[in-house]
Amino acid sequence: MSSPRSLTPASNLRSPLRLLRIRWGLFAVFVLVCLGAGYRLAQSIWYQPVVPFRWALFSALAYAYLLIGLWRNLPQNHRPDETEILPTFGWGNTLSLVRGVLMMALVGFLFQPRPGAGSLNDWRAWVPGLLYTLAALPDYVDGYFARITNHVTRLGEWLDMTLDSVGVLAASFLAVQYGTIPWWYLPIGLARYLFLAGIWFRTRRGLPVYEMPYSVRRRGFAALKMGFIFVILLPPFLPPGTHLAAAVFGIPFAVGFLWDWGYVSGMISADAGNRFPNLKHFVLRWLPLVPRGVALTLIVPALTRHLQIPHLQWLASLELAATILLALGIWPRTVAIGAVILVGVNQVLAPLTIDQLMLIVAYISIIFLGTGAYSLWPFEERLIYHRPGDRETAVNGAR
Repeated sequence: MSSPRSLTPASNLRSPLRLLRIRWGLFAVFVLVCLGAGYRLAQSIWYQPVVPFRWALFSALAYAYLLIGLWRNLPQNHRPDETEILPTFGWGNTLSLVRGVLMMALVGFLFQPRPGAGSLNDWRAWVPGLLYTLAALPDYVDGYFARITNHVTRLGEWLDMTLDSVGVLAASFLAVQYGTIPWWYLPIGLARYLFLAGIWFRTRRGLPVYEMPYSVRRRGFAALKMGFIFVILLPPFLPPGTHLAAAVFGIPFAVGFLWDWGYVSGMISADAGNRFPNLKHFVLRWLPLVPRGVALTLIVPALTRHLQIPHLQWLASLELAATILLALGIWPRTVAIGAVILVGVNQVLAPLTIDQLMLIVAYISIIFLGTGAYSLWPFEERLIYHRPGDRETAVNGAR
């Protein structure tokens, strides 16, 4: 008489994987439904019959890329320090998949006419920017749910990096296509793909690829880049302000990627970031006093000019409130983002002046650096150095 058949380790792995494949199939059906609904929406955005069809074709290709990549990475649905495959996606990955549906829909807008021709009064002109915003906002929430439910997985890491990269690349191309930012910003949108291509090239040549040390800068810069792209896709923001903002935003990103390439290629040692603590202290604590002072100095002529124009008085009040908050160091990065938006709104109502262009540089500098010393409530610093839901408290920016 044969003994009852026992489950082997291999069958234990196949069973969760089979459940994941069933969930993958359900997600594929959901994607098809969303594609059909998006096609109907595209028909109301573009009246020419061929354009909605092209949107559907581009989006379908993007969805296929997501589905194929998800299928291939299903075995990675395990925690970083374990090998056991989890049978469900979890709340974090489910939110990431919803992000994926929205991001891939944004790809469909590439090489199509700008909806509403960028008119402020046409709801269609707001669709690309709002679509990217809806896709980007859960990027913070999905990680939170993954951490509090102990469902952080390698699959989630792949989804996060893939969706962020595709979203930034597609939105950057759209912004260039719409004339909002110059063409030279595209390498920043392509940065991750160029970085991965460089690693692949070194691997093929048998050259060593070194591990990058953990850095809070990467997470913060990624969030800032996504926020910048959301803003420049909205109709009120036009050159020359957006071109200047692209330059001010682009330089730190370019330097950051070159620095990380130095780590990967071995040109920079892993402890290089800790060799100059005094310089780091100066940059984060005392250098931000410069843009704070610039903002305080330049806001006076801007307010004087606005108060002389009746329909700009409300804008002057908001700019004054933002400048006071920045001077006091209260929610500085958030307030600085709002101040940049106010300058963009001003550009719609009246041409930008030299002092306002310099204000853009000062505000963006505060977005990157904060307000440094003598800040009353720099709340965002906690969000940068400590992610909600982490089981361990961040120390010196490392988990």
